[in-house]
Amino acid sequence: MCILKGRAGYYRLPPVIRVTGLILILNFVCHAALAHPELQLQIDQLTAQLELEPDNVDLLLKRGDLHRRHDSADLARTDFNRVREIQPENQTVDWFEGRLGVQTGDPREGVRYLDRFLLNNPGHVIALQNRAEGYWLLNQPLLAAKDFQTVIRESDNPAPSVYASCALAYIAAGSNYYSAALDIVKKGLSLFPGEVTLTAFATDLSLARLEVEGADIFINSLPAAVLKLPQWQTRIALLECEAGNMASASEWFSSYPVAPLRSQFSSGLLSEKWLARLATDPSADNCQAAAIEILNSHGR
Repeated sequence: MCILKGRAGYYRLPPVIRVTGLILILNFVCHAALAHPELQLQIDQLTAQLELEPDNVDLLLKRGDLHRRHDSADLARTDFNRVREIQPENQTVDWFEGRLGVQTGDPREGVRYLDRFLLNNPGHVIALQNRAEGYWLLNQPLLAAKDFQTVIRESDNPAPSVYASCALAYIAAGSNYYSAALDIVKKGLSLFPGEVTLTAFATDLSLARLEVEGADIFINSLPAAVLKLPQWQTRIALLECEAGNMASASEWFSSYPVAPLRSQFSSGLLSEKWLARLATDPSADNCQAAAIEILNSHGR
């Protein structure tokens, strides 16, 4: 289980941003969901308790959240609505319902509830991450990045994935925010030296900014076994290209496995079109453009 320690205590971290690539959905932040049969058992136990205490808002909130995790959105909303009937001033239900909205395809409504909850609970790290996911789904990456910055500030021990998520949001905002993304990644690496996902972001950002020395430092911070992987060989070839070693870069891109074997060895970073282009014209501009393409692919 992944736990984040905040100033108000320890919080389980739910998934946050739905992306493919280096960060898998919301494995973006650790997810400790129980198996559905176990969830159903807990729901049944709470239902039995609620038969004796039908107006117990704590039990209703717990059961509603279990329904959410059990993918029973309508039942969850029924419990949350009942809480509002019994206790209209209850703030916690805004968080529960906001998270439900974001995770069930209604991010606008979810963010509205989360805004209301966070107005009175500004340092609640899980709610901030839930809202960040909502902002991402609403194509508002800068607002998502702002929430992740707050999570990092409010958490005693933010996980590497939080730094990566914040960087990803800045990357999605465009090239004007690559510097902010790199700053966040560097902060993460200062706490987690050599963490592979953060190092990959740092390398790709450096290559996209033509910062050859920085990219070289990040790449060489990893073990030799990792650097033998196809995705890191691709990055090394891009670095050679940007450093002016065109012959070496061209040789690597030209020797890259051809179809039908390519899918077996693919780095997953560059398309065949890009690989062919770099094999014949490994210019610094082309390699920088390829690095930018890699960055953009992280958020797809």
